[in-house]
Amino acid sequence: MIFQKQHKRQYQLHKAEYDTVLQDVMDNGLDACGKYTELCQEQMKEVTGRRHVIMTMSGTAAITAAIYALDLFDKKVAVGSYNYVACVNQYQAFSKPIYVDCDEDTLLDIKQIPQGCDAVNLVNYWGNVSDYDALKHEGKVITDCSQSFGAKYNGRNDGYFGDISTFSFGGQKPVGTRGFTGACATDDDHLAHKIDCAINHGKSGEDRELPIEMLGFRGAAQELQCAILSVGMKYWKEWKQDRTDIARHVMAELSGYPLRFFKPNAKCEPSYFKLGLETDNRDHFLKAMQRRGIDAQIGFFDNFSNMWGDGTSVPMTQRLNKTSVSLPLSPFFTKQEVSTIISSVKQYFDKVD
Repeated sequence: MIFQKQHKRQYQLHKAEYDTVLQDVMDNGLDACGKYTELCQEQMKEVTGRRHVIMTMSGTAAITAAIYALDLFDKKVAVGSYNYVACVNQYQAFSKPIYVDCDEDTLLDIKQIPQGCDAVNLVNYWGNVSDYDALKHEGKVITDCSQSFGAKYNGRNDGYFGDISTFSFGGQKPVGTRGFTGACATDDDHLAHKIDCAINHGKSGEDRELPIEMLGFRGAAQELQCAILSVGMKYWKEWKQDRTDIARHVMAELSGYPLRFFKPNAKCEPSYFKLGLETDNRDHFLKAMQRRGIDAQIGFFDNFSNMWGDGTSVPMTQRLNKTSVSLPLSPFFTKQEVSTIISSVKQYFDKVD
């Protein structure tokens, strides 16, 4: 099986560096919020251009911290109905999400954001970036850049836009760890302080001698994960270029077949994550790819407008729930594996068994 995750190859490629930081964590009893957390924060500042980056325990913790910091409890937040559940759960639990349809490339349709929302959450899927210039919203803005790490919008690395940008660095992400860690990025000093308090049970840095300032939770970053992440952060540009080369080659080879790859807007330079696409008879295609040893995965099949919303019609979500799928993409694929992915798709449509 040609899997999306390539942990072993990633480790072997930079084994000496990974071994060094892991040994350092164990030898010196590093736990949470130490030197590797600080290193990752500085690396992320360089990528995003933000004044503040606060590492978190996970991408979910980053979203939760944003909700706490922006005081979005019981507030109306525009959220994409076509979405991964991890980007929805926290808003459903704490806020009053208004589920908005997506565009044909799976991103929240900015034109359909209703008036009266206190905030909007934009999730940038497949390595593409939402059209920020088209957003006319007077409330708070949270951008989820977990899949668009390294992408550019108007020439700037994603993660710079909105009141708070959130990131996840799980194993399948453009720069992954071996478990989970995340980050919040902001230019606002006050919001940065509130995020810090939120992930430390309401106290800045969880300093026990300080009075509690706000509600909080256990969400601070772990040194083990940040140590792993810090190594990968050295190579994100190289890995992005390798994914881009593979993605463009695959798309060019499959250009004449009845499938449609999700595309970036004109101002976006994508950071290809997985190869998201739309095709008829998606479920049959998915099973055929898996039989051929290709780790194709379903897109998103939940319609949150129906599940948790008021049932407002979201026709594009309904369509893509049935037609979206992804092909695996990794900078660590061999040329033979890339050829196998291409030939498997061609054989499926050419009806060659």
